[in-house]
Amino acid sequence: MVKGWKFVGEFKRGRKECLAIKCIVAVPDLKEAKAIASKKLIGADEITATELSRAQIKALYLKEGDVRLTSPKCP
Repeated sequence: MVKGWKFVGEFKRGRKECLAIKCIVAVPDLKEAKAIASKKLIGADEITATELSRAQIKALYLKEGDVRLTSPKCP
């Protein structure tokens, strides 16, 4: 059962190396999670979404409704 979503926004314009921002949204509804993530990842060239299970959300110490942003390296 889906408990949350991970969105990765990649920003490539005008950069030698791309910048990626990961947005984890602990909301089970995809439509609502997309709305939240799109506000956090404004201007991203590409956004990918991945389902997260209840166990993955719990391992990140998130409660329902929480949002977490991090900046991993681009692939």
